[in-house]
Amino acid sequence: MPRDPDHVLDAIDGVVDDWETLSADAMRWTPPEKKEPDLLSEVAEIFAPLTNALTEAFRPLGDAVTRVLDNFIDGSDDEER
Repeated sequence: MPRDPDHVLDAIDGVVDDWETLSADAMRWTPPEKKEPDLLSEVAEIFAPLTNALTEAFRPLGDAVTRVLDNFIDGSDDEER
C-alpha cells in the first residue's frame, strides 16, 4: 500500500461531498456557511404557508361557483334548442 496520504483525502472527499475543508491538508471539516436570509426570502417564508392555507380554504367556493356557472351555461343551451 502506498504511503501517499492523498488517497485518504480523496476517499474522504468522495464520502463527504457537501462539506468543505478548512485547509488543503487539514483533516478537519466544516459544513458550508449559511447565508443570512434577505427580506424577500423572509417575506416568502412567512406568507407562503398563509397563501397555501387561503388557497385550500377558498377552493371549495371556487368549485361551487364553477359548477353554478357550468349549469347556467348548459341550461341556457337547452332552452335555445
